[in-house]
Amino acid sequence: VAIIEPGEFLFLDSSSTNAALAAVLPADLALTVATNSVDIAAVLLRRQDVRLVMVGGAVDPLVGGCIDATAVLAVGQMNIQRCFLGVCAVTVEAGVCTVDPGDAAFKRALRASSRHCVALAANDKLGLQSPYRVAAMRELDQLVVEHDAPIDVLKALAKQGTQILKAEAPT
Repeated sequence: VAIIEPGEFLFLDSSSTNAALAAVLPADLALTVATNSVDIAAVLLRRQDVRLVMVGGAVDPLVGGCIDATAVLAVGQMNIQRCFLGVCAVTVEAGVCTVDPGDAAFKRALRASSRHCVALAANDKLGLQSPYRVAAMRELDQLVVEHDAPIDVLKALAKQGTQILKAEAPT
């Protein structure tokens, strides 16, 4: 949340981590939030302080959101200030990856339409292998990890040129 600027146009990609982010967005930022996620849209739907934009298309039940050609075309028309990618895996060698080729194509289009690109990765995603590359680490502006992420993994990832941010410990 600390890296989000007031008035930004954000995109929250379909993921459980981004749904958690949506739930804690402060009310005083006057944000416009676009998403392809049914769950994230449901979290933000009734908030009067957030302008919600839903990217449509066919909903992929595995992803929990729209990733088809309609969704890719929609994000291609956007001027997104900061996107938060959903990730299935993060490695030094492959960067950010996912398990579905359509999801990977959507995420690449999202990254291309965004001024700043951030990935949120829970500890269980670090070092995990997935078959479809989304972005090399150097193509991300920031990678946000859990407060207790393994320090050796973080050092290796930081050498790739991405700023690594640790989330605060839960209270």
